[in-house]
Amino acid sequence: MIRWHDQRRSTGGYAAKPQGGDTRSRQIEAHRDRILSLHEARRDITLDEIRRELGQSGVTVAISTLHRFFARHGITRKKRPATRPSRTAPTS
Repeated sequence: MIRWHDQRRSTGGYAAKPQGGDTRSRQIEAHRDRILSLHEARRDITLDEIRRELGQSGVTVAISTLHRFFARHGITRKKRPATRPSRTAPTS
């Protein structure tokens, strides 16, 4: 039988099912409190150090996942304070 016939019988329509979207962030969000407490305890901690700390408690996570976690929560992790703007020329 053709799949779209089955879909119409089971759902009552031919509309496409939703696609894409975030499917994995809930896994890292389960450890949100631990990650944020590590960040609060040591503001200069690196993503790799956070990854190792989580690994000791059995959580396997990639550095890119941690980067997206902090970006999603609007947390910037700059190592040095911003310098004041130059009046004479733009700085990089």
